[in-house]
Amino acid sequence: MELSDAYGQAHKLPFGKLGTVKCKTCSASFEADTRSKNDSPSINNVISKHELKKLLHPTEKSRFLIALLIAFPITISAVSLIFATFGLVLIGLSVIIFTVWFVLQISKASLIGSSVLVSPHNFPEIHEILVEVKARLEYKKNVDIYITENGNVNAFLYKFFQTKFILLNSEVVHSMPTSECREQLVWILGRFIGSLKAKHARFQLLSIIIKSIEKIKIFNLLILPYERATQYSGDQIGMALCSDLQSAIVAFDKLLVGNDIAKDVQIKGLLEQANQLHFSFFGRISKILSTHPHMTDRYLNLIAFARYMYPEEFQKYIAQFDNVTVSEMGSLLPKYYPLNKSGKQV
Repeated sequence: MELSDAYGQAHKLPFGKLGTVKCKTCSASFEADTRSKNDSPSINNVISKHELKKLLHPTEKSRFLIALLIAFPITISAVSLIFATFGLVLIGLSVIIFTVWFVLQISKASLIGSSVLVSPHNFPEIHEILVEVKARLEYKKNVDIYITENGNVNAFLYKFFQTKFILLNSEVVHSMPTSECREQLVWILGRFIGSLKAKHARFQLLSIIIKSIEKIKIFNLLILPYERATQYSGDQIGMALCSDLQSAIVAFDKLLVGNDIAKDVQIKGLLEQANQLHFSFFGRISKILSTHPHMTDRYLNLIAFARYMYPEEFQKYIAQFDNVTVSEMGSLLPKYYPLNKSGKQV
């Protein structure tokens, strides 16, 4: 492909690239899209179902089975109660389901009226990333993305039966579609679409019962660990899609504190927080009662996952830190991924 600059000089650019490309003869840099319209993101780097299973957190399956053991008998009891009350409980459950669906539809209508839907026309770069992520995960169902200025959430996936949409804060995605930050958005969308592909919400009716059970705190010990494991899995699927640990970490920072001050989040401070929680009794109690892992735990799990699955990315990431920081990091990393794929301790 040839491109002429402001002086009329022709430059030969490599074909099939997006972002910053260099002239083959003079090495001048240009921001360009040299791909063909026939280029498809679904052709390369597709993650099969078998590969997707390898990306899930090691404890997800066992934690799901444990959660199912407590939820299943309660579900049977609920069904029995339906017959015992001649369907009155079923009516109540139907009302709850309809109410949740109704409220979600109102929320979606409000987004359509007050936010911008990502499409080939609006935010085409973000739309392109969404298409790419769905293609690589072979996820064919419709998922809308809305860009909003609502400061209450940075990024969130709403899902209930066939209603699925992603809400992104405009401040968080401000710079992400650019070539420098593109992989950060790949990580964010990858963890959301990956969650849908892994069917983390496949038991919608059961989840309603689980949410009711969670009010009885004793059941949290058996149910909430699964929900925390799915958060780890989402992070790991996003990492597999962007294949860039630094980008995944920066994207995570932006989700936590926003785009403007994400650069001020330092790993040394996070390690101090992680170390404080690691030996804390109340830290463990807080974790047990939460649907999400501690932020510090998600950081460490993502790094440990990269150390195992992407050792080169891990080595590139830790190269920026001093030996003391690397040593402290290594002592805090979870033991789920102690070795890299070659079997060597890192």
